[in-house]
Amino acid sequence: MRRSTHLFMFGCLLVAAAWLNQGLASAQIYNPSTAWAQRQSTMQNLYMQQLLANQQNQVLTQAYWGGNPPPYYPPVYGPVAPVYGGQPYYPPVAPPYAGPVVNPYTPTGPGYGGSLNSYSPTDPSLGGNPYNPYNPYNPYNPYSSPYGGGYGYGEGAALSGSADVMRAYGNVVTSQETARILREQANQAKLVTRKQEFELNMYIKANTPTYTQEQEKAAKTTLRRIQTNSLPGEVSNGKSLNFLLDDLRKHNKKLSLEPLNVSEGVLSRLNVTKGTFGMGILRDDGRVTWPVALQDQLTVNTRKEMDAQIQNLVKEANKGRIDRNALKDLRNDMEKLREDLIKKVNDIPSAQYMDAKRFLQEFNDATVALERGEAPVQAKFQRYIEGGKSIQDVTDYMVKEGLRFAPATAADEAAYRAVHSMLATYDIAMNSQFANEKE
Repeated sequence: MRRSTHLFMFGCLLVAAAWLNQGLASAQIYNPSTAWAQRQSTMQNLYMQQLLANQQNQVLTQAYWGGNPPPYYPPVYGPVAPVYGGQPYYPPVAPPYAGPVVNPYTPTGPGYGGSLNSYSPTDPSLGGNPYNPYNPYNPYNPYSSPYGGGYGYGEGAALSGSADVMRAYGNVVTSQETARILREQANQAKLVTRKQEFELNMYIKANTPTYTQEQEKAAKTTLRRIQTNSLPGEVSNGKSLNFLLDDLRKHNKKLSLEPLNVSEGVLSRLNVTKGTFGMGILRDDGRVTWPVALQDQLTVNTRKEMDAQIQNLVKEANKGRIDRNALKDLRNDMEKLREDLIKKVNDIPSAQYMDAKRFLQEFNDATVALERGEAPVQAKFQRYIEGGKSIQDVTDYMVKEGLRFAPATAADEAAYRAVHSMLATYDIAMNSQFANEKE
């Protein structure tokens, strides 16, 4: 009798479960306006179904074990224990012939938009996202109301689309304004860069020496070297003496310095000019001293004739008259001597050959000075230095007459070095006094 009662109860439970399943199946027609109410009803039905399944499993378990609890179940304590007057609870044990209970209306069940629904936009197999915030079954959907009214899913669906449009428009406007701000900042940065570039250029110009300043600095450096450490060649060709003379010409003032006297013998060795070439070996009225190598090539009579020709030419030049035909003949004779000297280069000692070669070059330079009217300039200077002069007087005279030092001959180099030393001393004293006056 007890067994039949249990079977009757089991049958009733099956009928009730079938009725609930049929009712829930009819709810599969999707109606957005009642989605939230359907969801709440589904959850309640699921809860009741679970209770019925537990009771069903309890009945089946007792029937399977002959109405007795399983021998391996531990004792149950709690408000349902017999000692409190309640009914004993038996954990559900599915019999071998009972299949799994599946609710097709759960969010993950078949046919309800779950992962098993091939038509669901959240199905991972279709590339969907089950956690999409706009999924109507997502509990975090901002447009679903937990109270089932007001902004329910039906109204929220429409608002969700409108909100997306408004959000997209707001993002566009925000992006445009942000781009304008960034563009303006970029333009301001360009102006700042131009300003900094301008300030840098002005700083460079203000601190970069001009061409004149560079020339002055180079002149000061060269002057210091010329005063203290001139090269022998710079002294003999007159470069160092002219540099010191130009520096003294800039000051153009008297200096309270003890006179530095120079003898007439030294001063008479100076070759002065208004141009480039000086009289050189012809400054002593045309009297020259022939080198040994050239004396061997000339006979005594030939040398005497050439001496008379040279002295007569210089004498006329001192008066401002130049016999150009005689000067041309004299140059031709010297050119012939040069050619003969080159032919006998292997027969003449090196020192004599170099002396003869330098003599011919100096003689040619002297004829150029003679042709350019430098003979009266040299003759006037020779008359001025008679009896000796101080280096201050010589400097003043040359500055006044606009004279310069021409290159020295081989016999004049010692005199040039002596005059250079005195000029350097005078120039240093002059610069010192000028610097003190500026301070």
